[in-house]
Order: sequence, then structure tokens, then C-alpha cells
Amino acid sequence: MTVPPPTLAELRRRELHGPDARIGNVLARRFARPTAIYGTWLAVRLGLSAHQLTVASLLAALAGAVCLASGTRPGFVAGAVLGLLAFWLDRVDGQVARWRGTAGLNGVYLDYMMHHAATMSQGFGLGFGLAARTGTLGWAAAGALVSAGWMFLGLQNDCRYKAFFQPLKRSSGVFRVEGGAGGRPAPAPSWPRRGLGTLTWPAYKSCEPHVVLMTLLGLASVSMVGPTFWEWAWQGYVAGMALLAPSLATARIARAVRKGAVEEEFARWFRPEPIELPHGTSTGRPHLTGCERSARMDG
Repeated sequence: MTVPPPTLAELRRRELHGPDARIGNVLARRFARPTAIYGTWLAVRLGLSAHQLTVASLLAALAGAVCLASGTRPGFVAGAVLGLLAFWLDRVDGQVARWRGTAGLNGVYLDYMMHHAATMSQGFGLGFGLAARTGTLGWAAAGALVSAGWMFLGLQNDCRYKAFFQPLKRSSGVFRVEGGAGGRPAPAPSWPRRGLGTLTWPAYKSCEPHVVLMTLLGLASVSMVGPTFWEWAWQGYVAGMALLAPSLATARIARAVRKGAVEEEFARWFRPEPIELPHGTSTGRPHLTGCERSARMDG
């Protein structure tokens, strides 16, 4: 039986009043998610899949990077707008997947790949655009540093969770996952009011994709009223990010290794289950055989 397409009211109830309505950054909560309802409504009626929309988001992001790399004012404005379109489509694809019941790991995988490709190309496009505009090749190198810094900041979670699978795949045991309903490790703290965190917290925030996008939109607005100041601000932003983003990425990686943060988080998430031995004794060492050879989700 064919499921009728959703109405706008149904989509709003699901996406704007559900348990996840308050999750995400301010740009997602206040703009992208509420307006994506209209894109979802249209996409479902056109028969578009979530994967197709994810690819459309990637193409918009790549086109935006090319526009930024042109070095022109119209190109910069178009690049910022296309970046916003990519961000918006990234919300539409999730809503479509949830409505169709097709949300799954394949979509998450494609989504993450799209995010990394978009971030990498956007950072380089910003620097290359300045090189094209000024004729100074060093700006292209600065763009490469921005791209690398943003990419390594984003890859840290991916690499950490990939590392988690090494002991899980080697073990022949059963693990209980302390996640989901209350057992999940606490989210990142808010802006600290004392110590080094008062400086590093906003620095890390400035490198987050939604903050970068809002900065680009702000610079695009400035370009239409103050071209000279816009070019100086563009140069200052790229030069600052070329120093800041790689430094933050390096510091975060070094800190994680020095403090053993990956091992500590793994221990919080994955708890070995005691196994009953044949003679009625038990052991805390995991043991799995046959079809049970996987991590058991017990959240």
C-alpha cells in the first residue's frame, strides 16, 4: 500500500516538535530545520531519495568552493549562498530519510563523506580565491593550511571511533554499550569562565562549519557595501584561520594522545559483560562464539 505524501503540518509535528527538535547548532535549529520542511515536502512529491539529496548538497558545496576560488565579488557572494544551500539540503536529506524510513548507516556514511569533502574544498577555495584576486600565490598555500586544519579537526571524531573498532573486532567477548538512554558520555561543556578554556573554546567554535558559513555570509554582505574593507577582512580571515585551524587540530590530537582520551572514552562506552562458565563460575572477560561475535547493543 502506497503511503500518502506528508502534509506540511505532519512534517512540522515530526521534525519541529519531536525529541530531537532542540539538537544541533543555532543555524540548524533557527533556520535550516524549519525551512527544510518545505524542501522535504517537495522532495517527497518528486520521488527524490535521501541519497540523491545528499549528493545534491555535496554538488552545491563544491560549486560554492569553485565560486569562492574565482576571487571575484559575485563569486564570493555566490559561494556563500551555495554553501548555505548545501547546509540546507543537508537537513532536507535527513528529513526525507526519516519520513521514508530509509535512515541507516549507509546514509550516515555518505553524509560524513560529504561533510569532509565540503569542508576541505571550501577552505582551499577561500585561499585560492585570494591568490587569483591578488596574484600572490602564498594565499593558495594559506588556503591549503585552512583546509587541512578544518579537515583534521573534523576527522578526529571519525578516527577515534574507528580506533574503537580495533579492540571490538579482536575480542571474542560480549560488550554492553553505555549509550543512548542516559549512559552516554556527557556532551562538551559550555564556554568556561576561567583558565585557558576561555580562549580555546571560542577558537574551536570559530572553526565549526556552521560558524564558518555564517562568517562567509557576513563577509558576502560586507562585499556589497564596502568592497575594500571586504577584501581586507577576507585576507585577515584566511590568514587567521591558516594559523588557528592547524594549531588547534595539532593541539587537540596531542592532548588526546597525552591524556589517553581515546582509551578513557572507550572504557566509558564499552563495558565487558561477565560470562557464565560451564561450572557456574563467571568471568568479567568477554567471550563470544558463533553468531554472537559482535558487540551487543544494550543501551
